[in-house]
Amino acid sequence: MTPREAALRQLLSAELPLAQVGPHLRRAARRAVLSGDQTRMGLVARVIVTELLRRGDLVRVAAEGGADLAGKFCLLRETRRFLDISAVDGEPEGAPEAAPDPPVAAPAPAATTPALDLSDLIRVLEDAGRMDLHDPQAGEAGAVIDGILALMGRYLPQVRLFVVLHDAAGVPADARCVFAADPRETTQGWQAVRPPNGAVWITGPSELPGRIRARDHGGDDAEPGAAPFVFAAAAAVPLHEPAAGDDPTAEGREVGLLYLVLGEQWERDGAIRLARRVAGFVSRRWRNQRDVNRRIHNDGLTGVYNRRYFDNQFTHELERARRSGVPLTLVLADLDRFKAVNDSLGHATGDRVLKMVAQRLLDELRRIDHVCRIGGEEFALILPDTSPAAARDVMRRLLDAVFAVDAVVDGEPRQVRATFSYGVVTSPDAGTDAFELYRKADAMLYLSKDAGRNRCHFWSSDGEHGEMLPRNDASSS
Repeated sequence: MTPREAALRQLLSAELPLAQVGPHLRRAARRAVLSGDQTRMGLVARVIVTELLRRGDLVRVAAEGGADLAGKFCLLRETRRFLDISAVDGEPEGAPEAAPDPPVAAPAPAATTPALDLSDLIRVLEDAGRMDLHDPQAGEAGAVIDGILALMGRYLPQVRLFVVLHDAAGVPADARCVFAADPRETTQGWQAVRPPNGAVWITGPSELPGRIRARDHGGDDAEPGAAPFVFAAAAAVPLHEPAAGDDPTAEGREVGLLYLVLGEQWERDGAIRLARRVAGFVSRRWRNQRDVNRRIHNDGLTGVYNRRYFDNQFTHELERARRSGVPLTLVLADLDRFKAVNDSLGHATGDRVLKMVAQRLLDELRRIDHVCRIGGEEFALILPDTSPAAARDVMRRLLDAVFAVDAVVDGEPRQVRATFSYGVVTSPDAGTDAFELYRKADAMLYLSKDAGRNRCHFWSSDGEHGEMLPRNDASSS
């Protein structure tokens, strides 16, 4: 048995992931090995390797050692195994071009599969590890997705990747690959009739969302210095939010569409399969980043954001408000007489109260608002795009809300009620400096405490600070 014959037999019988190809190819591999015909085994192995490369189950890699090793190794997807495929291309001179029985037609890839140098692979992993997990902005869906797509795009020059989110609130202002859906476009054309979880094959650039067309076809959003990109086709597939729970493969609700825009001709079904795989990868990476950010930026007891998150995010939201020309409101909230709860009812009951009030604050506010626990019983609420009038509406709702938890004290059931004292300040009316705004909100909070607790004070530049009490208080304004 020649070395090449032994290598081909090993590839076809043990090393190639035949479970990933069709049954006709698996049968052809078994028959070629049984025949012992080196030419036949080489032809079948070449067809199977080509199909696995096309599907992405094998990735060509380069190895150090000169041009004679180029293209001779492949990495098996989702493993650390390298396969030596040099025997596949080692057909001897003058070998007959006989087809195996049954005949196996080599699928013609619609696009070439570029080799990936091992140094590039290492760079991919390093770049992925450098995604800034400590940036509070990285907890937002749009920022996470944008970072993932930008990373992938560096190593996929033949495609463009974009996501259009249904909810504009999740799109950061400086996103490069993530856009908000245009309501005018979602009610027209294929977007209006796409079935739930349906994928779409796009054959003309006019069918792409306008922001994607502008980015890749010379519009105002085109990347500076970007190489020309010629549209060939595109696939649009649903992108799902990672589901809650421990199952990393579970999918949540659809949050947008992922667009795989191709610069080369691809076969339709293969491109849609690839787009779905990319969308699945984005969701899984999103889940990983969300979990890491949760450990870094969330309070371990209540689950809301912590002081570290607040210190960074408040500054970030101030800058965003300044650029957008919209108001931003900061609320400082301190639980009234919380020490007495801990002293008389115990710390276990105190912890239950803290978890309850944190959840009630979340329930009363919007998804774009930020609830942070910045001290033992002190919370800060960052309310983007909230004017002084809107802030009064929010505080009316919070003051009238019931904060209560059932507990067992000395063996008897008891309802523990809690109230807050609040201080409120709104930018730009009160200024644009983070430290100054915090100082003013803190002064308003202590006004509320000194005036009897369970109330709110609003900072005013004229010194006539407004006061609001709960409606069930006889002295409410």
